[in-house]
Amino acid sequence: MRFSGFITGREVVSEGTEDVKYKNIRSAIHNFGHSFVSLMNYVDGVYVIDELFDIRAQEHDIEIDWLKNTFAPESKVTPPIKKSMEYWRADLERHLASQQVEMNRLEALKLFYPARGRGYMWAKDDRGKEYKIYISR
Repeated sequence: MRFSGFITGREVVSEGTEDVKYKNIRSAIHNFGHSFVSLMNYVDGVYVIDELFDIRAQEHDIEIDWLKNTFAPESKVTPPIKKSMEYWRADLERHLASQQVEMNRLEALKLFYPARGRGYMWAKDDRGKEYKIYISR
């Protein structure tokens, strides 16, 4: 049986013995997005953030759909970006679980990096609630 409630200020949905913490989605997607655009994301001798900056400098908006593992504009994805996305996508479920977020509770999870403006992570959960959190860089 599924029910919603508030327990010590944290919204949870109980199913069996596990609690899904919807409140943690915001911080989980922020940490994931921030890590992806950080200098720790170094693949085949290239900082992925530099590749992303080069694409943005050409006036292209970037969109990464983490659940579908797609990059737009598709014609601009480089081998290091693609390889990095594969690494990060393979670790996504573990990352979310470490913050008590079940990946199957997310209907959408995207990174947006407009040519002009701040990058952000966006998600939509299985209740239809949307989350938008800006990432630095």
